[in-house]
Amino acid sequence: MKITKKWGVIPYRENRDGKIEFLIVSTSRGKWVFPKGNLIKRLGPSRTAQLEAYEEAGIAGEISSSPYSTRVGSTKFFFYPLEVSRIFKDWPESTFRARKWVLPKEAGLYLRRKPFKQMLKTATAELV
Repeated sequence: MKITKKWGVIPYRENRDGKIEFLIVSTSRGKWVFPKGNLIKRLGPSRTAQLEAYEEAGIAGEISSSPYSTRVGSTKFFFYPLEVSRIFKDWPESTFRARKWVLPKEAGLYLRRKPFKQMLKTATAELV
């Protein structure tokens, strides 16, 4: 079985109350996910992830550590924690994607796949 790889980010920020919150984006099927996409070889993994963050969520920021990884079926996902420093009003996929800031305990209500929920739990523990 061939393994497909996807690269993305787990966007986060500290809110006004000093709590960490995460940004999720909608898909065309109405699900909520983290921004991700296929590797662009000339950019490499982390730059590909940052480009996906801009295209899908309209954000920019700094990657803060090595990626978290998880596998769902024949796809392996790599997500870099990205501390959001800039939010764009308009972005390439703004006409068909919504974005939403959620607290860690709320994120589990939106993320449907158990491996993503577990990865978020690990990221939350490390970022707090």
